[in-house]
Amino acid sequence: MDNLLDPAFWVAGWKTFPSAREIAIPVLILVGGVVWWIRGIVKGREISGLKEQIGALKEQIGALEQRRLRAIEQVTVDKKKMEKLRVEVAALKKKIPKGGRHNELAASVDAVTSTVTELSAASERLRRRLSPSDL
Repeated sequence: MDNLLDPAFWVAGWKTFPSAREIAIPVLILVGGVVWWIRGIVKGREISGLKEQIGALKEQIGALEQRRLRAIEQVTVDKKKMEKLRVEVAALKKKIPKGGRHNELAASVDAVTSTVTELSAASERLRRRLSPSDL
């Protein structure tokens, strides 16, 4: 074992290399093959790990896509509610100049208040859904 650390051992070995081609060439081929095989195993593990990461990222993309679709649905619902609110406000505005009865006005105001409350809650839900804090 001490020979391996002696430079004279390596010089003598290098000088005998050209004269022992029948032994040295197959050994070099064998060593090259073993190195190539080990490199293949290492690269295979690396590729396998990367494929697992890609799979996990694809799952995350799928989940984010589902969240995006739910948020789009919620926006659509909120837009419909907003349009309903606009119609109710327009109807309320029409009743006021005509001197609408107190009960009708109170019911309209209650409906508008209810719709505004629903829109506020829907907006808060949408904000929480789109919040990047839970990604």
